[in-house]
This record gives sequence, structure tokens and C-alpha cells, in this order.
Amino acid sequence: MSDNKTAAQQLDEAKKQQEELAAKIDALLEQTRAEDLKTAKELIARHAFTVTDLKPELKTRLTKTTTAKKPTRRKSK
Repeated sequence: MSDNKTAAQQLDEAKKQQEELAAKIDALLEQTRAEDLKTAKELIARHAFTVTDLKPELKTRLTKTTTAKKPTRRKSK
């Protein structure tokens, strides 16, 4: 008789499921990150990559967004 649940009860259940799924997603992301890092380290060791080889592939700085320059105001004499 789960069809007799109120909308509030269904909403509470949906929120609980959402929180559980968010926690599961976070755990899986951490796990896959660790596995991928291990794989990357193995490949670096296998092929003897150096920092010079990998530097162009790494994102080292935040990209700046270009904004329109404001015109400079000249001081009137």
C-alpha cells in the first residue's frame, strides 16, 4: 500500500535517496581517482616520462577570462 503515501512522505523518501546516492557518487569518485592515479604512476614509470614530457599536458594555471578593456579617462587641464 505504498500508493497511499502523501506527497510529503514521498518527497522525504526522495531526498533521503538523493543524499544516499550523492554519498555513493563521492565515494566512487574518490576510488576511481585513486585507481587512475596509480595507473598514471605506473605508466610514467614504465615509459620513463620526465617533467618536461608531461608539463605541456598538465594544467598549471587558472585560465583568465578576457574582459573588455575600459577606456581610460584623460584628466582635463
